[in-house]
Amino acid sequence: MKYIILILLIFFGAQLTLKADVKNWTLEQVGFLNIDKNEADYGGFSGLVIHKQGSEALLVTDKSFYFVLELLRNEDDNLTGFSVSKKGRILSSKGEKLTGRNTDSESIVIDANNNYFISFESNHRIMMHAEVGGKGSFVPKHPLFRKLYVNKGIETLAIDNDNRLIAIPEKPPSGISNIPIFRLQNNKWEIIKYIEIKDSFLVTDAVVLPQGLLLILERKFSWTQGFKTRFRLISLDKFDNRAPITVFTSTANQFDNLEGMTLWKDKKGAVRILTVSDDNFHPLQQSELREFFLKYE
Repeated sequence: MKYIILILLIFFGAQLTLKADVKNWTLEQVGFLNIDKNEADYGGFSGLVIHKQGSEALLVTDKSFYFVLELLRNEDDNLTGFSVSKKGRILSSKGEKLTGRNTDSESIVIDANNNYFISFESNHRIMMHAEVGGKGSFVPKHPLFRKLYVNKGIETLAIDNDNRLIAIPEKPPSGISNIPIFRLQNNKWEIIKYIEIKDSFLVTDAVVLPQGLLLILERKFSWTQGFKTRFRLISLDKFDNRAPITVFTSTANQFDNLEGMTLWKDKKGAVRILTVSDDNFHPLQQSELREFFLKYE
């Protein structure tokens, strides 16, 4: 009996600690940059990673192009300008340009071994690239990947603190009501939990925080109100079934169509969340970077 009590005390202690940790998380915008550019194939940004202590961003488009942006920052590390330093194509496993239904690249992450992982919709898959401009290799598929909807596939990739790949579809696979969180370990996928769809928001990207929690970026669109953005926190502990906690919800059209997200630490050690919008190559939308401080007490 005493062992059961000890286990319960440890369990509830962990629950209370986690609840206290996420209770006072706040998101504060500290930067904005319009990155529109009148250039062929530029736009439709769906994912990004950041390099060089926040001074370089690698962006992928949903047409299988990538762009490298040099980011200018002031003495406080806040965004002041940008320039495009490189443009390229994401290549197939044969080193060829992608065509047809193979082109819809969505999310990009880089792991601790400097391998890039890129997810694709339409022909649902994840590719690994030693170099972003080099040929890719196929990551094994979970059986549920075959049940994903054409334009609602693997929208989100993240790397956890044990260097494991996380994948989340924008919409649940056919026949399932909630959104699964997949995790790749030893070359095999497992579903660690499900996210309940709430208020019609759908997941568009995620990052794993230093504390091990998953910050998810969500989007909602309606023809009458436009875009809304929401950030929520969720535990990656498969035994923790509590609902995600909302950190921030935007007003209608406060931001453009934020779709990609990455994380970095500035020179003061503060965690920053950098997001990019997908303008859908539409003249009434814009490509923008928005940066946030993520704070907690």
